[in-house]
Amino acid sequence: MTAETERLRRRPNLADEVATHLRSAILSGELKPGARVDQDAIAEELGVSRLPVREALISLDREGLVHTIPRKGSYVSRVDRADIADHYLIFGQVAGLAAARAVARLDDEGLEALLDLHQRMMSADSLVEQQRLNHEFHRTINRAAGSQRMMSMLQLLSRSLPMPYQDFPPEWLDEANRQHKDIVDAFRRRDTLAAQRAMEQHINASARHAIEVLERLDFFEDE
Repeated sequence: MTAETERLRRRPNLADEVATHLRSAILSGELKPGARVDQDAIAEELGVSRLPVREALISLDREGLVHTIPRKGSYVSRVDRADIADHYLIFGQVAGLAAARAVARLDDEGLEALLDLHQRMMSADSLVEQQRLNHEFHRTINRAAGSQRMMSMLQLLSRSLPMPYQDFPPEWLDEANRQHKDIVDAFRRRDTLAAQRAMEQHINASARHAIEVLERLDFFEDE
């Protein structure tokens, strides 16, 4: 049994784990556009039944990474730069709405906690710690929005990002720190519109880094 198979067996939501595995294979170019996804082979490789594989393919079909033809199977979709940009655009709009909502709901103690996260992220030496603090920074804002519907949507969009943040180049974190400052400043002023715009711009900027990483991986089929 491989280490990945053992990890999958221990996780409660196998469909999400299988989707992550397939998403990585697609974005790395291991699974090429037009290729048929062999459900039996994937299930055997990961040591799971076909059910979580089918559920994962349904999720990936919704994300646009695969397309399923009834009674024929699922095939890897062609994803271009505009598709990547659109995903981050939608993500940014929802995150911006959450930030605007959070401005009025985050009390002074919560604002101090947000500022502390920002300062700790700027001073952290470890890349892993910076990424953890970045996640906590955004989670603090999203929770403060007080909307379960927004939280669910943001979690869905985050899980299905075309390129995970941990794969971004280190310079992304320097840019993220500057953008986080704009967000924190808007919260300090209790400026709803400024917070929404700063968050949208922050998330949208991530699209550029995601596309650059995928370009280095020769992911796109240039016309």
